[in-house]
Amino acid sequence: MNTTGLDGTYIDYFNMVNRFGIRVLEDRSLVVIQIEDGQLLGRAHPIPVQLETAPSHVRMIVDDHLTNFPTSDLMDVLTGKKSFQEALDLAAEIKAKPTTANRAERPKHAS
Repeated sequence: MNTTGLDGTYIDYFNMVNRFGIRVLEDRSLVVIQIEDGQLLGRAHPIPVQLETAPSHVRMIVDDHLTNFPTSDLMDVLTGKKSFQEALDLAAEIKAKPTTANRAERPKHAS
């Protein structure tokens, strides 16, 4: 998901079950913890991130995200292999694609 906030445009890589995630901006990333009325943000880490030296909770959240979403580009964005703009463009493209498969699976109502 991508959105715009006070800090500019960002992409959230979130696990909605445990409410933890990583927010990626053009030049930094933050651990995001979703709370009822908003979000609490942790310390920013410049991109590229060296995961070997990142705090253990950051590595754990990234590992959890990649376990649940193995095709995610989070690791490539954090390490600088993929630019923020490329990830943002891909997120917008995915969001804009119609879900024709879902329409085909919908039950038809009797008239």
